[in-house]
Amino acid sequence: MPCDLKPLARGKGRTPPRKCGKRMNERVTDNPIFSTKRYYRVDEAARYFSVSIFTIYRLIETGDIKAIRLRGCLRISADELRELEERLIIDI
Repeated sequence: MPCDLKPLARGKGRTPPRKCGKRMNERVTDNPIFSTKRYYRVDEAARYFSVSIFTIYRLIETGDIKAIRLRGCLRISADELRELEERLIIDI
C-alpha cells in the first residue's frame, strides 16, 4: 500500500465534502456566471433552493417543475425556477 493511502479510522467512514472552488453554501445567484445562464442542472437548482437533489427530482416527477432531457441530462430553465419561486412565495 502506498504511504499516502491510509485506511480510514474506525467510525470515520464519511469523507469530507469536495470543494470545487466554490463555497459549499454558495447560492446560484451569488455567482455572476449563473445569472446569465438559461438552463440549470439539477444540483444547481437544489443549491439555489437549499434542498437536496432528490427533492428537485421529486418536484420534476410530480410536475411541479418542468425539465428537459438533453442527451440523458436533465436541465431546468431559469424561467421555470423563477416561476416556481414565485408560486412558493405566493403560497406562503
